[in-house]
Amino acid sequence: MALWVVGGLFAGGAWGNGLAERAAILNAARPMAAEKAGQAVRIRVDTLNIDSGWAMLVGELVGPPGKRIDWAKADDCNAELDKMFWVVLHKSQGAWQVKHMEICASEPPYWYLEQYDSSAWPCGVFAGLEAGVGETLEALCRRERKAPARVPPSTAP
Repeated sequence: MALWVVGGLFAGGAWGNGLAERAAILNAARPMAAEKAGQAVRIRVDTLNIDSGWAMLVGELVGPPGKRIDWAKADDCNAELDKMFWVVLHKSQGAWQVKHMEICASEPPYWYLEQYDSSAWPCGVFAGLEAGVGETLEALCRRERKAPARVPPSTAP
């Protein structure tokens, strides 16, 4: 399988190990992406944010040189819709582990974080990603984490 990488952003001071860390993240994501796609894939990176042992990658899967991806081979993909690649990874015992992956999202999965256990993710992994409400997800995350936890109203009489 080939790997193709373009662009990317790093959060949380990741530039020190940038290229090695980036390669490790892509090497961890690629096998699962290829399995879900049912074929060899390359990963085009639009955004890669790393913070405190967590990484979020947003991009696109592309075929090997000279080939297009046959989306009919992929799990749960609609060939007519946009296909965003999104993966969240966590570094455990020195190795990156995939926690969540979407290979053909028609809308950004990070708009629907309530579907994932994202409370453990540091705010830096959201750098540069739009929340859809006029602010970035990183700013929204930081604002919400500064706010005190909500206490549900008492149901006692």
